[in-house]
Amino acid sequence: MAEPAPTTVDNPGQHLLRLGMDTRLLVVTLFLMALGLSLVLSSSSFFAGGKFGDHFALMRNHAARCVVALVVMFLASRVDYRVYRRAAPMLLLVGLLLMLGVFVFGVTIRDTRRWYLLPLIHTTLQPSEIARTALVFFLAYWATRTGRDFRSFKRGFAPAAAAIAAVAGIVAMMPNFGTAAATVMISLVVLFVAGARIVHLAAFVGVGAALAAVQVARHDYVRDRIFTFLGFGDAPSGLNWQVQQSLIALGSGGVFGVGFGDSAQKLNWLPDAYTDFIFSIVGEEGGLMLTLLVSGAFLTLTLRAFKISYQCSDRFGQLLGVGISASVFVYAALNMFVVTGLFPVTGLPLPFLSYGGSALVVNAFAVGVLLNLSRHRPKESRSTRGKWHVVAPLGLHPAREVPPQ
Repeated sequence: MAEPAPTTVDNPGQHLLRLGMDTRLLVVTLFLMALGLSLVLSSSSFFAGGKFGDHFALMRNHAARCVVALVVMFLASRVDYRVYRRAAPMLLLVGLLLMLGVFVFGVTIRDTRRWYLLPLIHTTLQPSEIARTALVFFLAYWATRTGRDFRSFKRGFAPAAAAIAAVAGIVAMMPNFGTAAATVMISLVVLFVAGARIVHLAAFVGVGAALAAVQVARHDYVRDRIFTFLGFGDAPSGLNWQVQQSLIALGSGGVFGVGFGDSAQKLNWLPDAYTDFIFSIVGEEGGLMLTLLVSGAFLTLTLRAFKISYQCSDRFGQLLGVGISASVFVYAALNMFVVTGLFPVTGLPLPFLSYGGSALVVNAFAVGVLLNLSRHRPKESRSTRGKWHVVAPLGLHPAREVPPQ
């Protein structure tokens, strides 16, 4: 009697252990969130003690938001990512309306109107985080729907460029130039992978740069930040204080750091130590070794996301994964560039580490979508499936892949 062929069904216990998703992506995300919680405790304790009389006040707030973020990530990992394909235009519309509503119903913090105040839960909501993520979903949807016509300026590229301009333009009006610039960078990555013509991308970048120059000229504080970064003589003295203190923190840490909780720069020397400049505390308390570990974690997360996208069997999933991975990478890279003095101060948080709610929950949702993408990876050989298809996925004609709407 012939020996039965080995079955391809996974062992139930093994399947449970693997959770049916990309475990490395999940572990890296959980590591960053756990590290962020400990860093928020350390970097905010002095400030919270002086302002609220409770050294753990901000840490408790952040811990509650981490719980919400974990629930959102779990729920997103269970929702089939393909449902977002039809919902993408509506998601973008909701994001735009939420941002426009800020100008009427929002609260002003530090001379900018970017947030809604949610009094029942004592927190704020930043709609630009929702809108820039919804934009990624829309670009993936639009490139998939138009197929080969995406390379046409009128039928494909122009509507996508208009959506990017709408989101980035409203964000810049708040004003929030850092998020606007990051949104454009992320979108350009999606457009490039989707197969947009280089000449169209170049024209879009050129027009965007011209408009950005006009906005810089109109806002003195933005111009002063850029002049300070470039070392121009007429930049106001003391404007570079935050970056100087950040570099002191990074240098003080040495190779192994001064130890958890022993940061000196958090004692009112470094502004925003627990938000935009938390990476400085990483370097001070954990030294070069911890900064390399954190940088490696973000790089691992990005590469895992790209691999999941590469292995996805449909174009929408590929582009969605690329956009999400680009979002995490761009935000992390720009934040690290700012705290090391390699980029003008932008006010962008470090994903999963900085204190906050909107960015944390939105990024957790995005990772949940990536985890769901990993659930749908084909089990057969990666050499024959999951190829990059910048014009039409799997060699299918767009008209067959996308029913007329």
